Order: sequence, then structure tokens, then C-alpha cells
Amino acid sequence: MDEEKIYFLALSYNFELANNQNIGKLYKKLKSFKKIFYANEDKLKVKKDWEKEYGNLKKLNGDILLPTDNKFPKILNNLKEVCLGLFIFKNNQTDILDNLNDDRIIKIAIVGTRKSSSLGKQTAFNFSKQLSELGVINISGLAYGIDEYSHKGALSIGAKNIAVIGCGLDIILKDTRKTLVEKIISNNGLIISEYPLKAKGLKHHFPLRNRIIAALSNGILIIEAPLQSGALITARYGLEYGKEIFAIPDSIYNKNYEGCLRLIQKGAKLVIDINDILKEFDFIMPLKIKNLKLSEKEKIIIEAIKQGKNTFNDLNQNINLSIDEILSLLTHLEIKGVIHNSGGRFYIQADY
Repeated sequence: MDEEKIYFLALSYNFELANNQNIGKLYKKLKSFKKIFYANEDKLKVKKDWEKEYGNLKKLNGDILLPTDNKFPKILNNLKEVCLGLFIFKNNQTDILDNLNDDRIIKIAIVGTRKSSSLGKQTAFNFSKQLSELGVINISGLAYGIDEYSHKGALSIGAKNIAVIGCGLDIILKDTRKTLVEKIISNNGLIISEYPLKAKGLKHHFPLRNRIIAALSNGILIIEAPLQSGALITARYGLEYGKEIFAIPDSIYNKNYEGCLRLIQKGAKLVIDINDILKEFDFIMPLKIKNLKLSEKEKIIIEAIKQGKNTFNDLNQNINLSIDEILSLLTHLEIKGVIHNSGGRFYIQADY
């Protein structure tokens, strides 16, 4: 397997492999990057000690994931824009590659403009943090602005998340995002790229990067995206791949939200809180209930149910909260897996 990875590495330095239809057709025919390498030997301009280059990649906690690997995201095998392999960066303890093919775990991409407002950044941070608390895996593009703060939201509670980049990892390690990359990896997260070390982030790389973000996610949340935002490319790929599209609204006079409003106009789901996202999915909660942080109002609901006040009418008559608050709290507690509804009555889960 390492031999195939080394030849893939060599080809990646000589040809841009992201959506390379010609190499894709050859791979479909020959089933081997080694065979492709020798079939194109006369076209190879970059010549290195490829085993040494692979060693350099490994020193950065990097590796290569090929379509023949069990942990390669299966969904990437079916893209019209071919994905021939991934450069991945992670620590040795993480199981996050298993999560990529686990349909029980929800993955939400949170993306938006680089030139975001303070409110947009805070919104990205909050949504990512709240979703991560429930075991949802955050995916974004490690760009400045909305992407950056979506990663930070997950990291604020030590949650693993995924960054898909449009250049070689070493390029990002030379700028201010180095600390963010290190935190993602140390928190059992994953950095993904289709580009080898030393590959600069060229303009055409990022739309292709966005197709990976869209493909790996179950849904895409757009926060603060003007009409020319790359986040709309992610949304377009998401629609093509049958993903759920969510968007945060704002004033019609705010140009940074014009793309979001147009998405909503075309059928994207308008989102106010995380419940608007989660209720679109049949969601098995991959977390230990006892570790949940519950609000004081949630604790009031739980205590009332424990005392036998387990219908909505019971709760409404015995708790000094509004109807809307009780409904919202019950929804939150169901999503968190603390309670379940059976025949109109609410019960505390056995393991809480």
C-alpha cells in the first residue's frame, strides 16, 4: 500500500490530481498509480527521492488516503469531479477517519465569507460549539472569517472537527493559522487536502476544495455570504450531492447576507437555532448523557418529570415557564437524549 501512496505522491507533484479527468480515466483502467506513473514517465518534470518525500509527509503527522483504503470516504468515489486521493494530517490516537463513513454521526459544514463581521464570527462560533456539544462533527475550510470561527467553536469544548484546505499543509503552517491547525490535530481532528506539501493555494483550488466539504457533510450551514462568496459554491455542490442546505438570514440591505437570502429564496432552510438543523436528521446521539451540561431551566423540567409531571399539560400547570419555553426545552432535552416521548408522556432515559 505504501508503494501506491509513494507513486500517488510523485504524480501529485507532476500533475494536479484534483478533478484530473485524464488521470482518473487511467486509474479506472489501470487500477494502479504505479502503472500510471510509468505510463507517463516521459511527461514527468519534477523528479525527487519520492520515498524521502513520503517520509517528510509522515514527519508532519501526514499520510495519504487512497480510494482502495477502507477508511477512504466512500462518497468521494462517486463524484463527477473525481477525487483520486487525499493528503491527511491527524494525530495517531484519533478515530475520526472512522467517523467519515459512519452514517450515524452527523457532519455539518459551516462556511461563509472571509470578510465577516464580528456578529457573523460569533454566530459561526456559537453554532459550531452548540452542535459539537451534541456530537455533531464540524467541517469547514480553515479560511479566515466564518470558517476560522466555526473551527474555534468546536475547539472551545475540545471537540474534534475537520478542515479541508486548498493547498499543502506546510503553507498554512507558515501563517497565523498554524496554531489553529495544531489545535485541530491535538483535539483528535483532521486536516484534509488534495494537494501535496509546498503546493500553494491557487484560486482554482478552492472551488474544488469546496466540493470535498460539501460531499463529506450531511448538511451545509451558510453564515454571512455575499453573492460572490465561495460558500455559495459549496452550497451549489451540496445541492448537486443531495445535501440539506441551511442559511442564516439578515437585513436585505446587508450585502454580506445577500447570498444567504437568495439561498433561502430558492428553498434553503432558514435557520434561527440549532434545532432548525437537527430536526432535519434522524439523529442517534453519540455521546454520554451524564457529561452533558444542562441549563437551570432544563434541570427544572427534568425534576418535574421525575416527580411524575410527565405530560405537557402537567408541566404547563406546574412550572412557571411560558408554553414556548417548555416546548423548546422539551425539544432540546429530546435532542440531547435526556428524555424520550412515548404516547404523549415524557420519560427520563434510563442511563441519565
